[in-house]
Amino acid sequence: MPGGPPPGGPGGPWPPAPRRGSGGKGPLIAIVLGVVLVAGAAGGWMFLRDGDGAPGSSIGSVQDRRDPARPPTTEPVKTDEPVKLRPITGDQLCAAIPDGVRKTLVADGRYGGKDVSTGAATETEKRAACRWSNNKMDVGNGVIGHRTLSISVEAQSTERQNAVERAKERFDRDKEAHERRVNVRDGKRVDGRTSGSAFGGLAELKYGDASYSQTSLGTSGIKAGVFVRQGPWLIEVSYSGSNRTGRKYPSGDEVRAATGKVAELITAEMAKDAGKVKLDGPCAILTVKDIESAFFPTVSGPSVSGNDGRIQQTTCTWNLREPVAHRPGEEYTARGGELRVHMVDWGDGDLGSKFQFDRDAKKYDRYRAKEGIGNDNIHIDYEPRRELSGLGERAFAVVSATTRPGRPDEDPMQEILIKVLVGDRTVELVFRGTTTGGGIVGAGGYQKPIFESSVAQPAVERLARAFLAGLK
Repeated sequence: MPGGPPPGGPGGPWPPAPRRGSGGKGPLIAIVLGVVLVAGAAGGWMFLRDGDGAPGSSIGSVQDRRDPARPPTTEPVKTDEPVKLRPITGDQLCAAIPDGVRKTLVADGRYGGKDVSTGAATETEKRAACRWSNNKMDVGNGVIGHRTLSISVEAQSTERQNAVERAKERFDRDKEAHERRVNVRDGKRVDGRTSGSAFGGLAELKYGDASYSQTSLGTSGIKAGVFVRQGPWLIEVSYSGSNRTGRKYPSGDEVRAATGKVAELITAEMAKDAGKVKLDGPCAILTVKDIESAFFPTVSGPSVSGNDGRIQQTTCTWNLREPVAHRPGEEYTARGGELRVHMVDWGDGDLGSKFQFDRDAKKYDRYRAKEGIGNDNIHIDYEPRRELSGLGERAFAVVSATTRPGRPDEDPMQEILIKVLVGDRTVELVFRGTTTGGGIVGAGGYQKPIFESSVAQPAVERLARAFLAGLK
């Protein structure tokens, strides 16, 4: 929602599931008082000559979860035989790059970290991403620079296309889009501009069933992207950087070679038969059964994202949607929404968990006193913050409602956040959606789905107790 505050109300923006072609920034950590990531300025398109090697990346956008009436069902269009998709996680993608290779591209360090994300897998859709970044890396000869390596994979089928058909169509469409943005040829800029991102021509590669690379120069420095189609899978790998000292950018040959090496390893990984995928860590504490017993069927997920930097974070998100029995042609609505658990390990120090907990408590009190926050595009109102007992060392709950001033007839999006302080960690549980109503529109006793905090708060508190009990 451009131009406004985060759509997540007190919980902030929801974590994105890995998604192709959205800028490749990944679930980057948003730390306490802010860490400024310095990127290279645009210009110098002489680095962008065509060559071998190169990548792109992942991440999706926040979707508005208001649930309008579902239209009458239609007969699905038949496709060829379905394609079985192997499971894949962000951790598996990371593990496919040997440490010896990866550390030459993005070294570990105080200003470095790894982000992983795994979309909530279904039989028809699987997504995962992995990303390393170091903002102050010794890149050799005493030069300090910023380097980022990101990988994403996705496969999806629809009613009209199986996963292989969709991959072919999407790959070709994306390739045409990448060709249209080329504005550097033979080392010269051809669009008449002297600033803004510069994109080199496409270079055909030999990874998977089809692949190509493109090199660019923009706000993140020089970047090489490799785009691969392999069976049902769309694979993107990108490597980018700029230097704080010495030469402003790494060479185009350097980033292309690095990206090509990683693309070869990931393509080989995705050609393998699936190994066992077992959910572990904090996102394995709450089961689908736990969530369904606190709310209602049906639950899918979780999608998982995490960062292992100096401040470690894990986010787990489940989708809830009650099934509604209906005949073809009947209009219906369903109660449901999303449940998110976000855990941060702050470590010791003056800016640790207690400081952050108190800081957020004061923030919501301030928002309430100001009669909400927002602008002409979006506005968030907050109910009074309530202290809770029996959860961790301290806990509070906040209910918020997000509206669009320009759409007065649109129902507010409501959510409840419960924040808990437990040792060096803070844990947030947020439910956004509706808790009551739904069914066949126009049927006797039909009620439009609504959010009731008297229903949502006990359910989220119950899950908070279960989650805290399972923490190690």
